[in-house]
Amino acid sequence: MRQETTDRGTNAHGRNKNPVILEDILNSVRLLRRNGEGPTFNSLLAHLVSRRTISNHRSLRAYLDIALASGLLAVKEAPTEQPNIRPTQIYSLTNDGPYVEAGEKALLFYGLNWNLPSARSLSARTDIEGLARARFAQGRVYSSFEDAIVQNLAHFDDDRSSRALVFCAVLLATKRFERDYLMRRADQSGVRNTINRLLAGIDYVLWSSSPKVDDIKTLIEIRNRLAHRWPSARSATTPRSPLTPDELVDMIGKQLGIK
Repeated sequence: MRQETTDRGTNAHGRNKNPVILEDILNSVRLLRRNGEGPTFNSLLAHLVSRRTISNHRSLRAYLDIALASGLLAVKEAPTEQPNIRPTQIYSLTNDGPYVEAGEKALLFYGLNWNLPSARSLSARTDIEGLARARFAQGRVYSSFEDAIVQNLAHFDDDRSSRALVFCAVLLATKRFERDYLMRRADQSGVRNTINRLLAGIDYVLWSSSPKVDDIKTLIEIRNRLAHRWPSARSATTPRSPLTPDELVDMIGKQLGIK
């Protein structure tokens, strides 16, 4: 087990970027190239400031970093005449990407409390909204929490006892997420039913007044730890979840460092 994170219920990985700004940056690269200008950092900044899209160089750098790391943009250096001057960086659009890391490595990034010496990686193609919600850290672009849940279930959920079900269940139980976006992405990838069933099982464990589980002590501690979690529909009967209530209690307890 990895040491328990302190990220439960918080967004410790920064704010979402604005997809409108990201799209405007890409359009600015196209426009400058079409006008015969090299889309350098300074020319992009001047153009975007004039459009009131971006107000400072730090914001532009953050957007360019994630666009480059995802493969959406490429950059090359043009040598200068004076050797003591840094080469000019010229940006261009690629015909590829954007790609994000959406496998188990993304789940670990968002706080999965498991030791995975061979965590599965998944380079998933996304859209501008998915990239705007992604997180850039240590040179890697991680998909949003919601996209990571969806992609792991879509690609790795090959049987009832798959670790994808377990990992996604414990994170859905212990992390905050944007439900509407999660479900929209789940519809696109065909895993909405699986996620609904997982959430129903979690609701039963967390909220049922008389849950049928063996380890009541661990369940009580789980409920105490997750008292902040939003209350959704409370299941009165055992739901048809892909994981049993006892399995959920055991795995959520491990995620929280209780067991």
